Amino acid sequence: MSVIVPASQLVLARKRKQMCQLIQEHKWKEVSAMERALFNEINTAVQDPNRSPKELLEELGSVISVYKELSTFCRLYGDKLVKE
Repeated sequence: MSVIVPASQLVLARKRKQMCQLIQEHKWKEVSAMERALFNEINTAVQDPNRSPKELLEELGSVISVYKELSTFCRLYGDKLVKE
């Protein structure tokens, strides 16, 4: 049986992947903008009446992992980020 993932969750996954890539590339200004967009997509996916709870929870777990990675980079590069 295949599961049809709503468009809101697919957009959320794409934004998460984009943010992860920006973090890896140390593009901090773009990360800041993408973080706002990602937050909006989280809200959209959570409120989507067609959401798939299981897949959404898995995606949210992936989003949390990206935020953990961002937190690590912030600690490592905090001084540089403040100066930019």
